[in-house]
Amino acid sequence: MAGKFIVITSINYPTEAIKKFSAIEGWQVIVVADLKTPQDWQLENVKLLTVDEQKSLPFETVKLLPWNHYARKNIGYLYAIMHGADLLYETDDDNIPYSSWPEFYPPALKTETYVNREQRFFNIYSYFCNAHVWPRGFPLTAINNQAAEMNLVTKHVSAPVQQGLADLDPDVDAIYRLTIGKQVKFAERSPLFLAPGSYCPFNSQNTLWYHEAFQYMFLPAYVFSRVTDILRGYLAQHFLHQKGQGVLFCNSSVYQERNYHNLLKDFGEEIELYTRTEELITLLEEYSKKSGEFAGIMKYLLVHNFVKQEDVALFEAWLHDLERLGVSLS
Repeated sequence: MAGKFIVITSINYPTEAIKKFSAIEGWQVIVVADLKTPQDWQLENVKLLTVDEQKSLPFETVKLLPWNHYARKNIGYLYAIMHGADLLYETDDDNIPYSSWPEFYPPALKTETYVNREQRFFNIYSYFCNAHVWPRGFPLTAINNQAAEMNLVTKHVSAPVQQGLADLDPDVDAIYRLTIGKQVKFAERSPLFLAPGSYCPFNSQNTLWYHEAFQYMFLPAYVFSRVTDILRGYLAQHFLHQKGQGVLFCNSSVYQERNYHNLLKDFGEEIELYTRTEELITLLEEYSKKSGEFAGIMKYLLVHNFVKQEDVALFEAWLHDLERLGVSLS
C-alpha cells in the first residue's frame, strides 16, 4: 500500500464521492464498515474494513469502541498507520472531490497568518466568503463578532493539520440550516493560518494530517457524533499551539451533496457546542498552565463533564496502540 491514505466511514453502498476518491492515483482508500454497512459492499481500489476484520485487528481500541458511531473512523486511522501511512486524509461519503483535488501544502510554509490576541475565536468562513455563515462548533456568542481589522501578516508557519472547505453545503450547524439554509460557494484565497491563541472549529470532512499530528486524531466515541470531530479539533489546535504550530485552512477541494439529516436531532446533539465551547478553551488553557501533558487531557475533561469514563479508557487504549505502532507521543 502507498503511504497516503484516505479514511472514510460509510453505511451506504459506494457513493459518487467514494468512487471518485478511489480513482485518485497514489492514494489508498479505506472504508470503515459499521453494523449497518451492506455486507455485499465492494468497490475496486478500496479496502473495506469489514466488521469481522475490525474485530480481528490487534488494537486495544477495537475492544472498547462502540458500534454505530462515527468514531469507528479511529480504526481506519490505526489501520492506515499500521500499513505505513505518512499522510492521512479523511472525509465523508457525501463530499465529492473536485478534479483539482488534492491541493495540500507542506507543513512548513510561508502564508497569510491571522494574528489577533484580543479575539480568541475567528470565523474562518468570513475569510473565504462574504455570506453570514459560520462553521459547526463556532460559539454562538461569537457569531456576530467582527474583527476591527483582519490583522493578516505573511510569515513562516508550521501546519501539520490542513482543513479544506466544502462548497454548496459546507459544514455548518443546525441553527444555520434551520434559519438561513443557503448554499455557499467559497472564493479562492491564499491558505490562512491561525496563529496560536486563535481558534476556529475544524471537522473531519476534508482534512489532511501529517505524521507528526497523528496522535491528535482521536475521535471520542461516547459523545454525540455531531460533537466528536469538533471536540477533537479544538483539542488538536490547542496542543499544536503549545508547540507554536497550528491548522492551515485551505480552499474548497470538495463539494458536498449532503446525506439526509434530521435537523432537530442534529440541533439537540449540538447544544454543547453552542453553549460550552468558550468554557472548553478556557479549561484547556488552564490545563496547560498546570501539567499540560496530552496523555492526561481526557481525565481532565472527565472531571469537567465534557467526556465520560468510557472515553478516558478508549483514549488510553488509543495512545497505547499508537506507541505500539511507533508513533511519537508528546
